[in-house]
Amino acid sequence: MEGILRKLKDGRSMTEDKQFDHARWFILLRWIAIGIAGSLTILAVQVLKILPAEVLLPLSGTIAVLAGLNLLYTRLLHRRNVSIALIVFQVFADVILLTFLVHFSGGVESPLVLLMIFHVIIAGITLTREQCVAIAILATVMIALLSWLELTGTVSHYTLTMIPHIGEHAEIVHAAFDPAYVAAVVGIHGTIFILTAFFVSSVSARLSSKEEELEAAVTQSLRQHQLLERALDTAGTALYVCDVNLQPVLSNSRWEMWFSGLGSAEELRLRLLGEGSPLQQTLGDGKVRSVEIHLGEDSPSDKSNIGQDTRVFQSITAPLVDKEGVISHVVQLVYDISEQKAAQVQLLRAGKFAAVGELAGNLAHEINNPIAIINSKARILLDDYSDQMKDRTKRELEKIVQLSDRVARIAHGLLSYCRPSAASQKPIELGFPIRRALAMIEQQAEKVNIRIDAQLADRLPRVMANEAEVEQIFLNLFLNALSAMEQGGELVIRAKVKPAQIDSSSDMILIEVLDTGPGIPESLRERIFEPFFTTKADGMGTGLGLSVCQGLVHGFGGTISADNSTPNGAVISIKLPVHTEDTGST
Repeated sequence: MEGILRKLKDGRSMTEDKQFDHARWFILLRWIAIGIAGSLTILAVQVLKILPAEVLLPLSGTIAVLAGLNLLYTRLLHRRNVSIALIVFQVFADVILLTFLVHFSGGVESPLVLLMIFHVIIAGITLTREQCVAIAILATVMIALLSWLELTGTVSHYTLTMIPHIGEHAEIVHAAFDPAYVAAVVGIHGTIFILTAFFVSSVSARLSSKEEELEAAVTQSLRQHQLLERALDTAGTALYVCDVNLQPVLSNSRWEMWFSGLGSAEELRLRLLGEGSPLQQTLGDGKVRSVEIHLGEDSPSDKSNIGQDTRVFQSITAPLVDKEGVISHVVQLVYDISEQKAAQVQLLRAGKFAAVGELAGNLAHEINNPIAIINSKARILLDDYSDQMKDRTKRELEKIVQLSDRVARIAHGLLSYCRPSAASQKPIELGFPIRRALAMIEQQAEKVNIRIDAQLADRLPRVMANEAEVEQIFLNLFLNALSAMEQGGELVIRAKVKPAQIDSSSDMILIEVLDTGPGIPESLRERIFEPFFTTKADGMGTGLGLSVCQGLVHGFGGTISADNSTPNGAVISIKLPVHTEDTGST
């Protein structure tokens, strides 16, 4: 079966290979026949002298012709130049040459006449019924023609002395000259040839039909195998089948690709096929199993946090049973579901953030009113009754004012993140709020040896936004950059216009804020815009700065993203739609 599959995969048909095998078989049999014929000729003529010496040369010549033709067949075979016509020619040529051998070894009296049957059998195996019958008729005609020529004296009859030739009166009698005997021999042999042709060709036709059915079944099986393999590869599925002795029977290319290496591949292979694996358990109890396997930096039990270096595989193991219901094989399908798991985690996290955001927004709204009253009452006390207060009381009231202002700012930040900005938007020139934010941090940057490189044109495109909120966005970004460069560095701000793409109806202006700090760790890059997430020490930040920036940018119809710059540091990129002057829209 494997040989048939290999031939079909190589693009060769079973018919072509069968013709090649038959031709090679004929050549081998012919060399054997040449050897036997040569030995018998020497034995019969030189040793036993049962044939006259004069037939040595013609017999040797006939055998030489047979050998020469066999050399020609061998050369054609090596060139793969094999066809059904060549096989037909070989059989016809052999019948004719055998007729000459029969003639020189006793004619119709020679037992070599029976060798014609072997050629009829060979024709029945290799050729069609019609061709086989034609060979049988040819053999009959050749024997009949030879017998007639010897009977009429047209050609010489060579006496085979091992056949009795003594008549009733001690005279030499040749059966080849007896018309009744010749007719009977020719009739018997002809009948045997024809019946053998029909019988062998019928059996051969039946076998050929079975071979064709087998070839069609194998071809269909190969197609289904290829279809299954391509479907599994397209679906990203690895397939493995083993027998009850855990010996591999079948695996597809994706399995080989996933499990042919070391490291994580070896770990996964052990967990799928090793001691106590789902495969061995299914082999023991016959149950279908579906398990998840986590590989990488995350613990297998930590399914709520799928990192970039984590791979998650789902394995489905099922038994295959024979007709008696006994497990004969186990099949295992393995899927790489890392992306699906990461998407599920992101979806759960997004839902969690939405719920937390809604709660935080409502909480901030509820806090705003009482904190505003506390702040205003404390300020009234300080303004109207400060001369009646002790210094300690005034200091405590001032702390109340400062802390209430801080709570108000946090509440405002929460509202800015959770709800769209209620501030009015209008076309503004983007350079003004950026430069004002830069002016606020210039003195602080000089103190810590940070150079500011503002690569901004004199006039930037106009965008639909709120100028104070734009200033707040960039002030937050600049302060974050300064805090990341404690040992000094460089802060770069640059802007450029990107033409409209397929996914946008207007040009976009890209503003990038780059620093030369340590950059953003890969494991934290996706979390820096989360609310309340901060890498600063306790009390140094609320974790709302970038979250508020993201909410404001989205409110302006833009996007914000973070990445690491080259060779070091981080870059925050903001894209905002350019305001179109002639339509007054973005």
